[in-house]
Amino acid sequence: MQDGKALQAGTSHYLGQNFAKAFDVTFLDEDGERKYVYATSWGVSTRLIGAVIMTHGDDNGVIFPPRVAPLQAALVPIWKGDEERARLLEAAASIVASLEGTASVKLDDRDKLRPGAKFFEWEKKGVPVRLELGPRDLQKRQVVAVLRHSREKIVLPFEAVAREMPGILDRVQRELFERARKYAEEMTHDVETLDEMIEVLETKGGYVRARWCGTPESEAYIKEKTKATIRNLQPEPIEDPGPCVSGMGEARIRVYFAKAY
Repeated sequence: MQDGKALQAGTSHYLGQNFAKAFDVTFLDEDGERKYVYATSWGVSTRLIGAVIMTHGDDNGVIFPPRVAPLQAALVPIWKGDEERARLLEAAASIVASLEGTASVKLDDRDKLRPGAKFFEWEKKGVPVRLELGPRDLQKRQVVAVLRHSREKIVLPFEAVAREMPGILDRVQRELFERARKYAEEMTHDVETLDEMIEVLETKGGYVRARWCGTPESEAYIKEKTKATIRNLQPEPIEDPGPCVSGMGEARIRVYFAKAY
């Protein structure tokens, strides 16, 4: 996350036969005997919503990746008088209709809010793309797409909006992912000793990748000294054997430590 701490995405547990016995869940083994199953559980919850907010959000609010955004675009017409309002709303409705089946779009035709207030609201709610349509845009038959994550403005002719929107949403999705991955990589630090690990966690935060001997005693010792716990095991075999970061023996694997919530 942006504060340098790790967030557990899901919870995995070995349940043994406890729930199987409580709910009488059985199976026939190869000898035809009925036995209780051995169960595991793995689940995710609303914490994933928090993860999205904490990973991509900024000081102005939420930033939703398009593929999980409740709303992918908001179209805000900008008018001064009733005549302008009628012409802009007619054009806006046509644009929204052209996007049906391509993107989820909300036409913000509220009278009691000024355009700036509408912009702020959609920015705060993390809508990936804001479409602006003013009198000059109407004359030029164009809309201005403003990307939430970068604030970049893209001018789109009316006839190109439906054609270009899928590519814009894919681009926003990709750039958010790459930005988050780059941050995770920048916040991953290799250490050799426990003293180095403590310094990195206190000054930089993030993930600390280190050799580990695999014993519960060393894991408990590291947690006591650093308040960090193992978050992931590196899947690749360890190529450069050496001492465990705890100093308690030779390392078997390399793991990722971090402070967590």
